[in-house]
Amino acid sequence: MKRSKKILIILALGAFAAAQAVGLFLLVRTRPAESLTLSETTLTLKMDEGRRISHTVEPASAARKLLKYKVSASDEVIAWIDDRNEMIIAVSPGTCTIKATLDGLTAAVDVTVTEETVLAGMWKTEDEDVRLLLDHALSGRLETETGVETVLWTRDAFTEGENDNPLRYVKLTGERNGARLVLYYDRLSDTLRLHVDGTEKNADRTLVRG
Repeated sequence: MKRSKKILIILALGAFAAAQAVGLFLLVRTRPAESLTLSETTLTLKMDEGRRISHTVEPASAARKLLKYKVSASDEVIAWIDDRNEMIIAVSPGTCTIKATLDGLTAAVDVTVTEETVLAGMWKTEDEDVRLLLDHALSGRLETETGVETVLWTRDAFTEGENDNPLRYVKLTGERNGARLVLYYDRLSDTLRLHVDGTEKNADRTLVRG
């Protein structure tokens, strides 16, 4: 009988200690954030460029609530913020401020977008059977097995269902010999995908900087 009481006392003390530990853990994890900082405070980007940033919360053990980014509606023509990837997207020349908020704390990054586009330059496939030279006006020389032509590209909107994350991509359209051409620029991988209407999707070509 005495042994049973001793076991019960040990179990009770163990349960009490466990409850104390859980309570202490929850107390620490429910502490509010005391500081919020962004990895960048100023950024200079070219049009169409996307730059990922990150944030730091102190103390590290603080309870995490939803971090919100915001750019004023009047500045959305200059830059956007992709919350999913924490990526700032440059749209057109100008300056704006993007703010992050968390638990009443605020951090900001000042963004300057230049008139240059990140798309300008030479692009080519791995075997170099397709080459594309773009200038800052998005006019460029396209070389393929069918010949060489100058194509004027224009930025275009995605149609419904065409892309589940349009903020990650830039869509450019052009025309050659009556065929509609589409370029998709991936901001995360810094690659171009060339699609010619009327061809199978697996016939698309991927271009990298070269």
